[in-house]
Amino acid sequence: MSETVPAEILHALAVSDRKAYFEQRLFVRSPFGTLATSAIIFVLLAGTFAIVWAVSGQPFVIFSGGKLVITTMLRLGLWFSLMIATVLGMQRYARVRERQDIASYAAVLRGGWQSAASMTELTPRNISLTAANMTGLALGLGVSWIFYVTGPTQGLLPYPALLIWFSTVTTALLISFTRGVALTRAAGASMRRTIDDELVIDLLRTDRLNVIGRSAARPAVVWFTISAAILLVFIGGGITLFTVGLLVACAAMGVWVFIATMAQVHRKIRATKAAEVERLRAQIDGLHHTLHSDPGAAHTLQALLAYETRIAGAPEWPFDQTTLVRLGASALILTVPWFGQAIAATLVEQLGHVAH
Repeated sequence: MSETVPAEILHALAVSDRKAYFEQRLFVRSPFGTLATSAIIFVLLAGTFAIVWAVSGQPFVIFSGGKLVITTMLRLGLWFSLMIATVLGMQRYARVRERQDIASYAAVLRGGWQSAASMTELTPRNISLTAANMTGLALGLGVSWIFYVTGPTQGLLPYPALLIWFSTVTTALLISFTRGVALTRAAGASMRRTIDDELVIDLLRTDRLNVIGRSAARPAVVWFTISAAILLVFIGGGITLFTVGLLVACAAMGVWVFIATMAQVHRKIRATKAAEVERLRAQIDGLHHTLHSDPGAAHTLQALLAYETRIAGAPEWPFDQTTLVRLGASALILTVPWFGQAIAATLVEQLGHVAH
């Protein structure tokens, strides 16, 4: 931050942090950073899964056709653990980075520090997660019943511990998604209201608006990362038209998340520019009639023309090259599952040869 945050703002944010939604409180109360806490969550989930898997008498690896094979359910258990840790970690990452921009928000919002504090609270104001919780719970229990109980193979019924573990994490993951949708919608609505009602457009300092670009890029990065984790489920068959189409769709959605917010600010900047240029041109037209009678009119006219040129050339999109490059680079996260799958397949094949 380029400015010192007032003590009363820091205190108010600390109080609100302790009342944040559950996923954020995990990180608020953790003595470790975002990455370390996310890793611990993954280890705990994967560890409990390994224990349940072993207690159920399931092999961690098997040999088939002379190759080392990891079973589908084992892979799925690890994927669930990774997915939950990724979702929680990326939610936290986005909110922490948003908090770091509080001084930049204060510089472009009419409400100053108070509005900036509202923008950077961990939980959007005036939101109820009850409906999201109930929806996620119903979806989780329904999916668990269909896939783990009444599925064609009914493979988990003989293994109660595995049935409980998979049902629990499936439900937790779906609740996390429904809560995430509700939180994202609330945050998006708050951002739109703030842009309409409080965003100050200073055409001589449009670089200050780059904070909006950074803010809009974060949900896109979150989406890219979570999508990459989702794609892990679909790459077992390699690169196909379906997987490529899925990747393109995920990339397009992430870019749209960024552009939607940028377009709103872009329209407001253009409207402000148009009004200011029209005002200047009216003054310039008025001076034309006084050039011969007023000795100082020529100097004033020259200054107005220079000012008009500067205003007309002010950037109309609230982001800089750095934000754009980072957004483009973050889209490459979507390709990680393919590289990871290729490396993992090579390692498993080599291990199979060594074991034999």
